[in-house]
Amino acid sequence: MLQRDDAILINGRFLMQPVTGVQRVARELVAEMDRMVGAGEAPAGMALACEPEADVSSLRLRHIAVERRGGARGHAWEQFVLPRMVAGRRLLCLGNTAPVASALVGQRVAVMIHDVSHLSFPQAYSRRYRWAHRALLPVLLRRAGPIFTGSIAEAERLRRLRRRSGGRIVTIQNGGWSRDRVERDMCCERERMVLYVGSLSRRKNVERIVAVAQRLAREDGVRTVFVGAGNEILAPIRGRVAPDVAPMLEFVGQVPCIETLAGYYRRAACLLFPSLYEASPLPPIEAMSLGCPVVASAIPSMTERCGGAALYCDPLDTDDILAAVRRVLDDPGLAETLRAQGFARAERFSWGEQARRLFRAMTAN
Repeated sequence: MLQRDDAILINGRFLMQPVTGVQRVARELVAEMDRMVGAGEAPAGMALACEPEADVSSLRLRHIAVERRGGARGHAWEQFVLPRMVAGRRLLCLGNTAPVASALVGQRVAVMIHDVSHLSFPQAYSRRYRWAHRALLPVLLRRAGPIFTGSIAEAERLRRLRRRSGGRIVTIQNGGWSRDRVERDMCCERERMVLYVGSLSRRKNVERIVAVAQRLAREDGVRTVFVGAGNEILAPIRGRVAPDVAPMLEFVGQVPCIETLAGYYRRAACLLFPSLYEASPLPPIEAMSLGCPVVASAIPSMTERCGGAALYCDPLDTDDILAAVRRVLDDPGLAETLRAQGFARAERFSWGEQARRLFRAMTAN
């Protein structure tokens, strides 16, 4: 049983941002925390701070109070309004950032730093985004705690950036499918279609994925569906789709409806996810939860996340990516093996377990 005298205020800035992986994690965790409060497994005095216009309806909160305050928007709201709402409580920030003032004046700030990809792939982000995070990161590494991140690989990188922050960095892998509920069907009918889910970002290797998709269309007659979009913090991807294969590359943008997203996972022959940099990515485990074989990049955080349940490729080699996809498309036995192994792997990850580990770390500090 957790201590109930340590009230927590959750930073709700994620509610005003486009829903990508970071915001999905925050939404899933807050919904799980609400359930835990109702079950007596989390501090009863939890609240969610947000801007007046924030829509919290999708979270279906029953036990976590919502506190709204205006006066600024976006980054300015987080930096200047949110610190005045803390009122002696511990502040929990789930989206990479936190108010500098709270950290500097000694307010207790716990923060989830999903990754520091802007350091390795600056070309993937806008200049404004890079500057803001490079200024904020040293403050958080020095003054926040605990600092949560999604993989051992990412935790080690954070420790290298700030050696004295090591004891305050806690690794907690993200959960899997939404609200940990999924109907699994090994026998669903699949299309000869490749799926990509994620931001249209250079660090996600989208330019090579587009190149692979064009070859699959031209040489194999295989369609590729891209679920995701760019946004203001991402630099535009380079390259163009050739007119002769354009109808075979379908860019559907963001898919906010979870059932629609599930439909793509259930129909796809495989998920292609050869990202160049990840910490604890959602799409591979989501795909596995819904019986979709996964082709992923052979990078440490990905192998940590997916174990032996994915087929790995060299993310820097377009031919190797293409060969891995063709293996899954052309070998039904391999696809079935990956599907079965994926179901077993996905069972290891849940939002409930992530939330419990988060609370344990906060009450221990």
